[in-house]
Amino acid sequence: MGKRVWLITGASGGLGSALTRSVSAAGDEVIALGRKSVDLTDPGQVRRAVAEAVAAFGRIDVVVNNAGYAAAGAFEELPDSALREQFEVNFFAAADVLRATLPYLRAARSGHLVQISSLAGQVGAPGMSAYTASKHALEGLSVSLAEELAPFGIRVSIVEPGAVNTGFRRSWAERERPGTIADYDDLAARLDRIGRDARQPTEPEEVAAAILALVDLPEPPLRLAVGSDAVAGIRAARIRQLADLETRWIA
Repeated sequence: MGKRVWLITGASGGLGSALTRSVSAAGDEVIALGRKSVDLTDPGQVRRAVAEAVAAFGRIDVVVNNAGYAAAGAFEELPDSALREQFEVNFFAAADVLRATLPYLRAARSGHLVQISSLAGQVGAPGMSAYTASKHALEGLSVSLAEELAPFGIRVSIVEPGAVNTGFRRSWAERERPGTIADYDDLAARLDRIGRDARQPTEPEEVAAAILALVDLPEPPLRLAVGSDAVAGIRAARIRQLADLETRWIA
C-alpha cells in the first residue's frame, strides 16, 4: 500500500505514543495531536489543527480517536463537574474530531475511523460508571456512523483493549477521592489497589500493532478486542446477555 496519513489524538500518552512510533516506523505520515499541541475540548482549535494538517499533507486517510482518561470513583461521590468533564474529553472531543475530519474523508470517498474504546465499552465495573458511560456513548456513536458512512467508502472500527501497561490506571491512585461516603470506603480502597498495580497483561506496542494490522485489512471488523482480559470479559458479558434474551424475553 502507498504511504498513508494518520491523525492520532492523545499522541503524548502511552498508547498514543506507541501508535505514533509504530505508524512512523511503518513508513506512514503521522499528525500527532497531544495535550500541548491542541485542546481537544475546544472545537475551534480542533478544526484549525485538522485544516492545517490537510494543507500540509494534502489528505487524511486514518483518524484515530485515542485521547481519553478515566474518572474513577463511586457514582454518588462523583461531582457533576467530573461526570461532564469525562464526557467532554472521552465523547464530545472525539465527536469534534470526527466533525472536523469527515468532510475531507467524505470528499475523498475513502478513509478509516478508528475509535479507541475499551473493555469498559462493552461491560460495567464498580467505581467506573463515568468512564464506562462515556465509552458506551462512543461505541453507540460509532456503530451508527459505520452504517451512515459506508456509502462514502469510509470504514469505522472500534478497538476495545483491556488493561494496558501504561500510566492510565495509575492516575486513579494519584487523584484525590471525589467523596467521603463511608459505604464506598471498600470500593475506594479497591480502586486504589488496582491503580497502583503495575502488572498489566498487554503492552501498548501490542495494541499499536493490532491497530496497524486492522487498518491494513481489506474488510476490517467493526469491533476488535485486544488482550486476553478484554476477550474474556466481553465474551462473558455477551453470554449473559444471550442467556437473558433466551430466558427472560417478552413477546
